[in-house]
Amino acid sequence: MDIVAALMKQVATGDNLAMISKSVGGGGKAVQSALGMGLPMIMGSMATTAAAPGGADILTKMMTSGASSNPLDNLGGFLSNPAAAGGSAMVSTLLGGQMSGIQSAISQKTGLPPAIVSQVMAIAAPMVIGYVGKMFVSQKMDAKGLTSLLGDQSRMAMAASPEAAAMAKQFMGAAIPQSAGGVGGFLKKLFGKE
Repeated sequence: MDIVAALMKQVATGDNLAMISKSVGGGGKAVQSALGMGLPMIMGSMATTAAAPGGADILTKMMTSGASSNPLDNLGGFLSNPAAAGGSAMVSTLLGGQMSGIQSAISQKTGLPPAIVSQVMAIAAPMVIGYVGKMFVSQKMDAKGLTSLLGDQSRMAMAASPEAAAMAKQFMGAAIPQSAGGVGGFLKKLFGKE
């Protein structure tokens, strides 16, 4: 299962994209494009975080502190108060100092102002974390299982979005490899120890 592809399909279902676009004040195609780059970046940063010492614990806390529901399950309720989901804090935690550069890059590619890209990212983060959180709980994963899942999902997301892969390389110092030889190979390539 490709989580990012599943989320993009949900975004395109019914009036979800129109609701998100109206909420952030951007055009539908540009917002969809921003999500198409933002969702893989969030997934990639989650994989990087999970692979770092203590990172799986950080993600587990995010997923279990009320963020384990997918905003698309109740989009109207979520968009009426998106700050309640803590998406901005999630993006800040996951992307850190790279956040403004990534937002600027997405802004340049989509034509959306950086402030709107920031809002789109604050919606994207709870979407990814909520989806992964449901899987984490339902499959009773441990830190190793979470790290493996995120590594696999990140590779799929980056393979499907060359723009996101290029941004990951530019801003995070590593491209998520399309064929990394398992989690060990993924970590070696991710941290440049090949």
